[in-house]
Amino acid sequence: MNELRHRSTTEEDRLDEISEKDHSFTAVQTLLLKVIEKKYNNVHFRHRAFLYLSLFLLLLIYFSYTLVQALQCHNAGLTTAFEETLDQQPVFISDSNKRGFAVVERSGERDLYLKKFRVDKLRSDSLPLNRHLADYRPEVCKVKLYKKTRLTISVVIVLDIAPPSVVLRAIFSAIRRTRPENLADIVLYAQKGSVDMSEYIYAHSLSQTVRIVTSPTKKTLSAARNEAATYAKGDILVFIPEASEILPGWAEPLLEAFSDNPALLAGLSMDEINGETFAQVEHVPWHLISIPRWDFVTAAPIEIPEHEQKRRGLLPYPDASPVRTPVLQFLPWAAGKEHFLKLGGLDEGMLGTASEVPGDILELSIRWWSCGGEVVYLPCSKVAFVTLSGGPPLSGHLLAENQLYNSGRTATRWGSQYSQFYHEAVPKSRYQSASHSSRLEHVISSLSCQTLNWFIVNIAVDWNFGGKLIRQGAIKSTQGNACVDAMGHDGRYSPGRPEFYSCHGGYSQRWVYLTSNKQIRTETGKCLSSDPYWHDVITLDYCGEGHQWRWEPVTGGSNIGYLIYKDLCLEYRPENHLLFYVPCKQTASQQFTFEIIPP
Repeated sequence: MNELRHRSTTEEDRLDEISEKDHSFTAVQTLLLKVIEKKYNNVHFRHRAFLYLSLFLLLLIYFSYTLVQALQCHNAGLTTAFEETLDQQPVFISDSNKRGFAVVERSGERDLYLKKFRVDKLRSDSLPLNRHLADYRPEVCKVKLYKKTRLTISVVIVLDIAPPSVVLRAIFSAIRRTRPENLADIVLYAQKGSVDMSEYIYAHSLSQTVRIVTSPTKKTLSAARNEAATYAKGDILVFIPEASEILPGWAEPLLEAFSDNPALLAGLSMDEINGETFAQVEHVPWHLISIPRWDFVTAAPIEIPEHEQKRRGLLPYPDASPVRTPVLQFLPWAAGKEHFLKLGGLDEGMLGTASEVPGDILELSIRWWSCGGEVVYLPCSKVAFVTLSGGPPLSGHLLAENQLYNSGRTATRWGSQYSQFYHEAVPKSRYQSASHSSRLEHVISSLSCQTLNWFIVNIAVDWNFGGKLIRQGAIKSTQGNACVDAMGHDGRYSPGRPEFYSCHGGYSQRWVYLTSNKQIRTETGKCLSSDPYWHDVITLDYCGEGHQWRWEPVTGGSNIGYLIYKDLCLEYRPENHLLFYVPCKQTASQQFTFEIIPP
C-alpha cells in the first residue's frame, strides 16, 4: 500500500516538473491519462467509484418513481401495474386474419361507417386506448377520502353495433381506472350481429381479465344482461353501454356506497363524448333524481327535493353522498349481484336492444324499492357515454311499439289500481295487450314485496297521485292553439312561471286535476299557484295548502269550462304569454278545455 502511494506521489511530482519546463498541453494530457489509468488499477479506487455510481443510480430511480406516482395521483389514481401496458394504439385484425395498426381508409367510407356504426369509426381508430379524459366531478368528490373495501366489480357490456376500437376503449378505461384488487372481470356479451371481439382480446393480452359470453341468437337487452350477470365473478355488477369510457375516480365512491349497503341499485353520473369528434363534453344536469311517469317507460327529471337535501345534510360530505331517487331510467347503473339475482334480474320480456331505451330499468327500480332494496344516484362516480349520430337502427314506429308493449307489462304488474291514470297517459294502451312474467310474479310473491301504492306514499312522494281523476291532459284555450306549458320549471326545485305555448302534447303540457285536493298538478308534483311577487300572475311551485282550483263547466256536462283560483279566473292574453288570474267575466278568453293531445 505504501509503495502504491509512493508511486502515485512520484508521478504527480513528475507532472509538476513537466508543467514547469514544457507548457505543451499534449505532454500534460498524456501524463495525466497515465496517472488516472494507474489510479483506476487501484482496487480501493474502483470499489469507491462503484459505490458512488450505485448510490447515484438508486437516487435516480427513487426520484423517477416519486415523479411517476405524483403524476398518477394527479390523474385520479391510475394503477402502476396497468399503466405500463397501455402505451399502444389499437391493434386491428384484417380480413386475412393478420394483425396491424389502424390505417387511413379509402375516401367515401367515412359516411358509410357513420351510417353503419353511428359513430365516426375512422376517428375512433386513430385514438389511443389510454387517452386522457378530464375529471369534471365536483371538487368535494376529489378531496374526499373513501373507505377501503375488499368488494370487487364486474363490468358488463352487451355488444351491439359499436366498432372494435370503441369497445376496446371502454375495456381499457375500466382496467386503467380500477385498482386490480377491486376489478374481478369484464364480461362481454356477444350475440348474433355484433362484432367478434375474441381476436382483439387476444391481440391485446386481455384474456385473463375479459370474459366473452356468446349467444347464437339475438336477444333483448334485458335478457342479455341477465345472462351475462350469471357469468360475472364480482360482488358488484356495473352495466355500461358498449360505446362509453369510464372516467377517473369512478370506482372509490361506488365501492364505498356498496360497502355501506350491498342491496343497492345505483345510477352513475355521466359526461358525454361526441360520436363524430370523440371530444369529451362536460354534462352538468340541473336535476339529480327521477320520478316515474304514468306511461311506466319514461321518467321525469327533478331537482333534489327538500326532504332529501335535509337527509343528506346530516351526512359527512353531503354534496358527495349518494342521492336517493325513486327510479333510474337510462343511466349507466350498478347493482349488488346477490340482490340482483335474488330479485330475478331484469324483465326479460321487455322488448328492445342496447341501442334503445326499453324502460326495463324503471320497472326494476320500482321492484327494487318494493322488495327491500334502495335506489340511489352517485354524483361522484362518472362514466362518459358516446352520443350516437344518425337515425336509430330501428324505425321510430317500431321503437314506439316496443315501448308501448313494455309500458303495458309494467302497468299490468304494478299499476292495476291506477289503470285510469295509465290509460289517460297512454291512450293506445286500451287496444294493446301485454303479457306478464310469471317468473317475476313468483319472485314478488315469495319475497312479500310491497305494492305500488306503498311505493308512491313512501318513496315517490313527489309523484302525482290521489283521489278520483277529474281532468287530465293539456289545458288549452278556446281562442287558439295555446296550451299551458311548464316551460321546464316542472323539474326545478325553485319556483318558475309557466306560460301559454303552442300545443304539442309533450310532458311539459300534461296536467291533472284531482278531486281529493282540487289541485292542478304536473307529473313531478308541482302545482299552479299564485306568484309571491306578481299578485295577478300564476307560478309553478311545490304543492301546498291553499293551492285549490275550481272547475266550472260553461254548461252542464260541457268539456269547456272556467278555471277558478281564489275566486279569480285564469285568462289567456295573446299579447302576453304569462298566466293571469283576474276577476271572472265569463268571456271566451277565460274558457279552457282539458285535451289529450298526441305528442
